[in-house]
This record gives sequence, structure tokens and C-alpha cells, in this order.
Amino acid sequence: MKVQRLLKRAFTCIIAAALALGVFSGVSTNDLIKTSASKISDAKEKVEEYQAQQDEYDKQIKDTEDDIAKEEENQKAIKKQMDTVQKTIQSLDDYISELQGNIDNLNAQITETQKLVDAKKAEIDSGISNFKKRLRAMYIAGNDSYTSIILGAEDFYDVLMKIELVKRVANHDNKIIDELIVVKNEYEAAEKKLEEQKSAVEKEKATYDEQKEEKTKQREKLKALYAKSAEAQKALEEDKAIYEKKKDEIAKEQKTAEAQWAKLVEEARKRAEEEAARRAAAAGQNDTPSGNTARTMGGSSKVTGNFKWPVPGFYNITYGVGWRWGAYHAGIDIASSGIRGAQIVASDAGTVVQAENYCPHDYGKNGSCGCGGGYGRHCIVDHGNGYMTLYGHMENCIVNVGDKVNQGQTLGYVGSTGFSTGAHCHFEVRLNGVAQDPEKYV
Repeated sequence: MKVQRLLKRAFTCIIAAALALGVFSGVSTNDLIKTSASKISDAKEKVEEYQAQQDEYDKQIKDTEDDIAKEEENQKAIKKQMDTVQKTIQSLDDYISELQGNIDNLNAQITETQKLVDAKKAEIDSGISNFKKRLRAMYIAGNDSYTSIILGAEDFYDVLMKIELVKRVANHDNKIIDELIVVKNEYEAAEKKLEEQKSAVEKEKATYDEQKEEKTKQREKLKALYAKSAEAQKALEEDKAIYEKKKDEIAKEQKTAEAQWAKLVEEARKRAEEEAARRAAAAGQNDTPSGNTARTMGGSSKVTGNFKWPVPGFYNITYGVGWRWGAYHAGIDIASSGIRGAQIVASDAGTVVQAENYCPHDYGKNGSCGCGGGYGRHCIVDHGNGYMTLYGHMENCIVNVGDKVNQGQTLGYVGSTGFSTGAHCHFEVRLNGVAQDPEKYV
């Protein structure tokens, strides 16, 4: 009966342990996540503060928009609101960035915990299998096996030795069973922790999506404010007159630019092939790996694949991608009051493949000075996977060809070099040399 009770108890533990995914890793919310949570809270407070200011300016704009006598007051309110909305968007960018970082950290925790879980599960499965074989052998031997061992002793000394042996075997069996029970408890704690981590990720993702949607709304609001701004509309009309007059000149520079893009794409393709061959050789492989290997072209292990806004703090797009007054515009122009000298940052990590820092014509002009193929002082960053970004019309480009840059790293400062009617940043996203709409990426 003793062995049967032992067998029953052991199989109860076996069933419980077999359900286990592993043992609780003890991974708690680390300092990195705590720091991120603090930054998220700060960013959220800033967003709420600026949105409260927006409510005040919205009221001022509404109260003055239909009163001719208050036109000047209305325009001042619009200008202040544009500044506030841009600050709101910047805070939303910070908020979204911290949320993404927190999501990444939580997912990393889950991944590490799961690795420990899987390793422990393999250990448990092996232990249970061995113990089941032992119990089966004991059961086949019969319920009186312990008694038979002792009665089979030749003398008193032999009895003592065999009693000690039986005692140790029983203790060993009990220890194995106790360890299985501990594992079961650890599994339950691990399961709870994993569920908490997954729940936290889902919550952060929901907040992330909400803030992305709010950012889109804020950008639309900014666009609407610029449409109401008399100053902005005047600048738009002036630009229109210049560009319509210079269509042939613009088309010529675009043709040159497209040829340069084709050259950069071909160079990138060759680098990808060389890198793939080098990796294959280093791994001792005979065949070059197939598929898209372009991610290594950027030379950075920190490429995220997610593009960030290139001019933090300034979010007005004066011109987008498409045909503009008889010429095709391959990027977006980011311009706003006070933008001159603002930082231009890498939209993602990568390698600088083109950098031009010569153009003495840093001022608004009604034609191209010819510098930098019309882009003036500019640079192009290769991000891998066929993606490249261009940043044009800088007052100063501070990177060189071959530099490895991280996402958010300063590349230069906003100016008005090249064919530029005023201080702004011309930003392009290219996929295999073909112009994309940056608004769909940032």
C-alpha cells in the first residue's frame, strides 16, 4: 500500500508538472522600464498642457475670425496656435517614442522569460520520464519489496545497512516529488507573470495607437491653420510664381538628380552583394545567401525600419509629393516660422552615402544657384532594405560619406541653400531609387 500511495502522489505531481511551461524567471519590471514609465508620464503631461493651451487659442480664433476689425488679432491667434500645435506634435512624438521603447522592453522580457520557461520544461520532462520508469519498476516488484529487502538480510549488521539503504531511497523519492511540487508552484507564478507582461504590452499598444491617431489629427489641424494664415498664403503665392517661371530649370535639375539616384542604387546593390558574399565566406558556406540582404548595407545594427520625423519641433508641410506647378516634387518641404538653424536628424540609422557641404548661397532666391544639383548642402543616408532618405537645403551638413549614423542623430541644420525660396528642409524617402510619400512613413 505504501508504494501505491507513493505512486498515486507522484502521478498527481506528474500531471501538474506536465501542464507547466517552465519555472518563474524572477524577471520583474527593471530599471529601464521604470525610467521609460517616468518619461511617458512626463510626455503625457506636456501633451495635456499644450492641448489645454490649444483650447484657449481655439476660442480666440473663433471669437475673432468673422470680425474684420479683429483680423490682426485673429492672425496673431492663428500664429500662436500654430506654434502650440507644433509643440503638441513634438510632445506626442516623444510620447510615442517612449511607448514604443517600453513595448520593445516588455517584449524583450517576455522573450527572455519564455526562453527560461522552455529550458526548464525540457528539464522537467526528462525528470518526470525517468521518475515514471522508476515508479513502474517499483510497482512491478510488489508492495512488499521493502520488507523483502530487510528480511533477506544475512545478519543484524546487514539489516542495519539495508534499512539505511531503504531510508535513503525513500528520502530520494520524496525529494523528487517535493521538487515537482515546487516546480508546479513556480509554474503558476511564471504563468501569472507572463500574463501580466502580455497585458502590459497590450495596454501600451492601445495607448500607442491612440497617440498615433492624435498625432495625425494634430498634423491635420496644423495644415488647416496654415491655410488660414495670411502670411503663409502670401508665401505660397510667391513660390508659385517663381516655380511656374522656372519649370524648365527645375525639370533639368530633376533629370540630373534621378541619374544620381540610379547611380546610388546601383552602388548599394553592389555593396549588398559584396556583403552577402563576405558573410557567406565567413560562415563557411559555398553558396551566396539568397533573398534580400540589403539590411546590412547601412552598416548599423540599430536600423529600426521605422522612420522618424527629420526636423523635431517643426511639422508644417508646405509642399508634398506630386506635381507642383508644372514640375514633379519628389519629397516634402518642411517649413515654419523660426525654422532656420533647426536640427535635421537621421530618420533612421544607416550609412551616409552622399554628403555635399558646399553652397555659399544660403538665402531665399527665385532660381537655382546650381549647387548640390539644386539640393544645395545636403546628405543622403542608406538605411538598408533598399531605403534611402535625403535631407536638402541645409545651412550646414555636418556628416561625411561613410559615416554610420543612428536614428535621431544630427546630420545638419536647416538653411536655404540650393534652389530654395526660403529656409526649409526638403525630405525624401526613396525605395530602390523610387520616390515615396514621406508622409506615409513619418
